[in-house]
Amino acid sequence: MVDMPAQNPQRIVLPPHRERARRPRIVRFREWARRNLFNSRAGTALTIITAAILALIVYGVVYFVFVDANWRVITENRWLLFAGGYPMDQEWRLWFSVMFVFLLIGLTYGTWASLGRRDHLFIVLASGFAILLLAHGGAAIWSTIWYLIAVGLLYAGYAIMIRMPRDASRGRTLQQRSVAGLLVAALPIVLIVLLAFGGARPRELEGFVLNLVLAPVGIAGGLIIAIPLALGRASRMRAISWTCTTYIEVVRGAPLLGWLFVALFILDDVIGGELIVRAMVVLAVFTAAYMAEYIRGALQALPHGQSEAAHAVGLNQFQSMQLIVMPQALRISIPPMVGQAISIWKDTTLVTVILPLRELKGNADSAIAQFEFTPDRIEAYVFVAVVFWVVAFIMSRISQRVEGSLGIGER
Repeated sequence: MVDMPAQNPQRIVLPPHRERARRPRIVRFREWARRNLFNSRAGTALTIITAAILALIVYGVVYFVFVDANWRVITENRWLLFAGGYPMDQEWRLWFSVMFVFLLIGLTYGTWASLGRRDHLFIVLASGFAILLLAHGGAAIWSTIWYLIAVGLLYAGYAIMIRMPRDASRGRTLQQRSVAGLLVAALPIVLIVLLAFGGARPRELEGFVLNLVLAPVGIAGGLIIAIPLALGRASRMRAISWTCTTYIEVVRGAPLLGWLFVALFILDDVIGGELIVRAMVVLAVFTAAYMAEYIRGALQALPHGQSEAAHAVGLNQFQSMQLIVMPQALRISIPPMVGQAISIWKDTTLVTVILPLRELKGNADSAIAQFEFTPDRIEAYVFVAVVFWVVAFIMSRISQRVEGSLGIGER
């Protein structure tokens, strides 16, 4: 019997990037460090100097946080910083709103994006910080339980939506429209829960809760006003165009502090009502002027062929704008509008400067005004800065996920 020669299997040649990925991570890290950090004498020296500076900064931060700082100014004023004058017997309303918002975040991520490893790490770190704050000292264990339930709802909403098919179908369309409808109705629902049916009065919204109410109202209201403003400024009818242009230029020409003075003195005679409502109106009007310019720029960036193609298939002017032009313009203007949203979120601290409203930073001033906490102003302001950064970072990450799912910036 003749032995057949063994046939060598054909070797599969992988692309260079796949071939590099097969090597151990330590080897890849060494090559990356040699190529990016130690590629020359000057690069090596710069890397060592930068590492030394970063080490000093990290050491100073760690020493301040764990050794030098007195965080009693935060832990003993938790309710003052979080809710201020909100009735404590209505605390369940606050936690219901928090759980609803967390569930909505999970539904949104599961519908249009996905949670990556960095997102999970950030949620774990932020949750650890929140639980450490809530469970410290004499805080009730129920606060920690409510927060853990909120995080669980976030992951539950995400798990439900991420398992639904993402191919173009009626189910997918229904899913997107349902979540979009919840996003639109989220702010009214939260306000109803907080204020209606025996809830708090508007003037009792203080602390971090006031920041979380003012910013979404300013952003959502600004976007609603900005769309007709952008269309009006781009209109060929000069009366409409000049009116919208005048509005935009006048509002953008004055700082937000000046418009808060308008809310305090002028709007009281014009519309009256609660001061917090007047502050919401000013924030929405101010935000709308900037967002309108972003949308107008996006409209000008679209090629005229889009409108011509819409007219060619029989769409009228309104249908063309509604179905073809405006969705693309809003898609293009997402990055600058998110930047404006983050800016208005940070600017909510200005209401304490002009108006007799006490948001997070204002209540931090009240906390350090207590005699025993007077030397601890740095700790209070560091805490406020970290809280504002966390919310701004969440907004930025959600924006990046949405942009990635929509293909913004890709060629």
